[in-house]
Amino acid sequence: AQFARGTREKFISAMDDDLNTPAALGYLYDLAREINRARAERATAEALVPAQIRLRELADVFGLTLEEPRERVSDADAEKIEAMMAKRKTLREAKKFAEADRVRDELSALGVVLEDTPQGTIWKKVK
Repeated sequence: AQFARGTREKFISAMDDDLNTPAALGYLYDLAREINRARAERATAEALVPAQIRLRELADVFGLTLEEPRERVSDADAEKIEAMMAKRKTLREAKKFAEADRVRDELSALGVVLEDTPQGTIWKKVK
């Protein structure tokens, strides 16, 4: 999301200014407010992911763990999601990126957002 641009730099500048934590926390609050505003304006879950990642990254500096409430996922749905993620991983390893992207799109259509991290891919169900 475009509104997330510059937040990291402002946050770092505040922290570099004699650990101005009130200002740094203010930037986190502003970013959270913008994410909520974009969500209320019907931004797609995928469009919000970069800003949400940035918010979690910066909140982690203070040891804050930000998690959205998860929609309860049935065991059958969780198994289906995990199977689709395994298929996507296999396709990516085989360098079949277009097919892997189609699997991601299928998951997105089911309301599942994937986040590729250095530790592996994680998923969450969104509204």
